[in-house]
Amino acid sequence: MKNIFVTILIVVLAIQLMASEKAGEFKLENIDGKQVKLSDFQKEGLVILDFWATWCVPCKNGLPKINELHEKYDNVNVLAINVDKPRKKSNAISHIKSNRFKFHTLFDPKKNVQKQYNITNIPRTLIIDQDGTIIYNHTGYQRGDEKHYEEVIIKWLEDQEINKLEKDATEQGTVQPEVLKN
Repeated sequence: MKNIFVTILIVVLAIQLMASEKAGEFKLENIDGKQVKLSDFQKEGLVILDFWATWCVPCKNGLPKINELHEKYDNVNVLAINVDKPRKKSNAISHIKSNRFKFHTLFDPKKNVQKQYNITNIPRTLIIDQDGTIIYNHTGYQRGDEKHYEEVIIKWLEDQEINKLEKDATEQGTVQPEVLKN
C-alpha cells in the first residue's frame, strides 16, 4: 500500500512539473499515406505520442501495451511515431500490420517532429491533454511502465468528470463553485 502511495505521489509531482510544457503542432504522414495533424486527435481527449523504431527492442516491447491503452480508452488516441530512415518504412508497416496494432502509426523519416520535441533517446512516450499540455514524459520502456501511463489516464479522466460535475452544478445553480473546491 505504501508503494502505491509513493508511486501516485511521484506521478502527481511529475505531472505538476510538466504542467507548463506545451506540445507543438505537427503534421505527419500516417500508415495510409494521408497527412494528419496532432490537433486532429486532441479534440477527442488525451493523446499518447510514442516515438519508436524497428531496430529498438524496448520500443517494440512497449507497442503491444500502448495498443492496449488505445483500445481500452475511447478518449485516448495513441500516435506511434516511427523514426526509422525512409528505406525502413516498409519494415515498420510490416511490424504494425503483422501485430494487428490499432493505434495510429505516423512516420517521421526526416526526424522533424523528433527534433521539435527534443527526442534524443527512444522509446519516448508523452501524454498530451486537450489543451496541448504535456502531462507525462517518459524515456525508455520496461515491463510495467504502461501502469504509470494508465495512472495518468485515470487521473485525467477523474479530473474531467469532476470538472463536468462542477460545471453542471454551477450552471444549474445548485452549488457554488467555491463550495466544490473545499
